[in-house]
Amino acid sequence: MDSNNSVVLTRRVTITSSNPITREEFIKKIKESVEEIINFLKKNECTKLGHIGLISTTDGEDYLELCVSDIKQKPQIKGALRKKFEKIKLTFNIIEFGIPKEDIEKKINEELKNIQEYFII
Repeated sequence: MDSNNSVVLTRRVTITSSNPITREEFIKKIKESVEEIINFLKKNECTKLGHIGLISTTDGEDYLELCVSDIKQKPQIKGALRKKFEKIKLTFNIIEFGIPKEDIEKKINEELKNIQEYFII
């Protein structure tokens, strides 16, 4: 595979909410966003997915990892977060082949913004 067509991106954001965020609500929202990214990859003819990874931590003591290594499969989740929290740090990473960096970067930024806005409002 031609590595010149590969895109590797990492983005970090911190979400701080005045209302407590529940673990279940957070998992639901990040799964939705990752599924939107997967649909975008499929629609735009991604030739190969290295991985999509999202690691979330509230204070370094607990974490949640969401990982996709096959575009045809649902995200895998492991780790544990506390039941409620007001602040969480997210690190998003993707390696993909076939879609221009600007396009995937725009989609990832859009989805991270959606996550932030969902919990801040």
